[in-house]
Amino acid sequence: MRTRVLLSTAMLGVLALAGCTAPSADNSTTSPQQDAVASESAMAATIEFIEQGLPDLDGASIAYITECATENTFCQVRWQGAQDAAAAVNAEITLFNAAFDANAQQGQVQDAVLREFDGYIFAPVADASGCASFDVLVESGAPVATINSPMCGNADFTEGSVGFAAMQTESFFLEHINNAFDSCEGECEAIAVGGFLGSDLYTRWQNAIERAAADHPNVTVVTEQPGNFDPATALGVVQDALQANPEAQIVISSWDDMTRGVEEGIRAAGLIPGDDVRIFSVGGTEYGTERVIDGAWTSTTVLLPYEESFYGGVHLARAIATGEITEGFTYLAESPVIVDGPGTIFIDSSNAADFDPEY
Repeated sequence: MRTRVLLSTAMLGVLALAGCTAPSADNSTTSPQQDAVASESAMAATIEFIEQGLPDLDGASIAYITECATENTFCQVRWQGAQDAAAAVNAEITLFNAAFDANAQQGQVQDAVLREFDGYIFAPVADASGCASFDVLVESGAPVATINSPMCGNADFTEGSVGFAAMQTESFFLEHINNAFDSCEGECEAIAVGGFLGSDLYTRWQNAIERAAADHPNVTVVTEQPGNFDPATALGVVQDALQANPEAQIVISSWDDMTRGVEEGIRAAGLIPGDDVRIFSVGGTEYGTERVIDGAWTSTTVLLPYEESFYGGVHLARAIATGEITEGFTYLAESPVIVDGPGTIFIDSSNAADFDPEY
């Protein structure tokens, strides 16, 4: 069903993409608009290839080497996208799930190379270890499409890969945080709750907060703490932060499930979510969208796990069938799901009722 939706909207996406932009690989402290480059590029090429008709790979073998596959709904939906992409091109796909363990992933990469797959879809656990594993995969001579997380010190696309489809780059988080900070009129105090301290994802989150704060001198980030993607941890962080900073107006969070705890932390401090304190989350999940509709959250910023792996599979199929790569960042904010849907990655009271979450 989802595959048919992707294919049927492809041409509309190509037409709309002429006016879309994607973050570049530049890590300089600029605005998202300055970061953006005209996207007659990776997303347009991906949609055009789909529209032309996906190839029959005649049972080619694909390894899906990923940091997660069953651990949460994001990972589950993304694994389904990879399976659907393989089915669409008549390929066999094998799962290698590292369960967020970098050492386990390195061993799985070695195993996959020994099994001589025709191509690889790779989602690295971490930048450094992922880069080393990527080199091993490339040396095998089979094409490697990468998804989800940058590596090798790159902001997005890594040379040597046949494509990169993702959202959660530093530029994505910068867009999310700027959207929250832009809502502040006058002086404003903000609380930030991120993922796991020391992870690449958390580092990108922190860098984006610093960049957004520099562009919003009226906003003071009074607390910036890890929430470990855990509602209970986030509850404690937010409750303590509001006790120390009772005038805080907004909370930014990097994951909808964790934001459940953010909301309860606001209530535990005797305040009303969405009224006394505005919540800006990441995920675009069914639950997050419901909380936006209910008025408890101001916004949830969309992630698209299904498209991420599906487009990764398309990039790989293109390389196997034609030898061509999809160079650059296939930024999922430009996908037909967004362009032909809400028109923005920010889901708020103006568009939440018309948005159809995929997980």
